[in-house]
Amino acid sequence: MSDLDSNSEVTQGQSAANVHPVEFPNVVAGDWSGAAVSLQRFYDVNVAITVELGRVTLPIGELLKLGDGAVLELERAISDPVDVVAQGVRVARGEVVVVDDRYAVRITEIEDVESGAVGNAGAGDE
Repeated sequence: MSDLDSNSEVTQGQSAANVHPVEFPNVVAGDWSGAAVSLQRFYDVNVAITVELGRVTLPIGELLKLGDGAVLELERAISDPVDVVAQGVRVARGEVVVVDDRYAVRITEIEDVESGAVGNAGAGDE
C-alpha cells in the first residue's frame, strides 16, 4: 500500500489522514488578446529603477585591495548614454544631469518592447 493511498492510515499514534491528488480545472486555450485587462490596476505597483553608468570586471584579489581613494575605470565612455533599468531589464537610455543638487537622468532613448531596439525618445522635446 502506498503512502499516498487515500485509504492509508498514519501510524505511531497519529490520526488517520485522508490524502487525495489535487484536481485543477482544465485551462481552455483562447485568444488572450481579447482579454483587455486594464493596465490601470498596475499603476500603483512600485518597480525598482536603477541607472547603470558602466561595469568593470576585477579578480577578487584586486577587489580586496581597493581602499579609500581607489579609482575603478568603467568600460563606458563619458559620451555614451547610461542605461535605465527596471527590475533588471533595460527600458531606456539617457544622459546624466543635475537637478537641485541631485543626480538625474534625462531620457533620450526608449527601449522598443517588441523588437528590443532602442529608439529616439524625441531629443529636444522638453
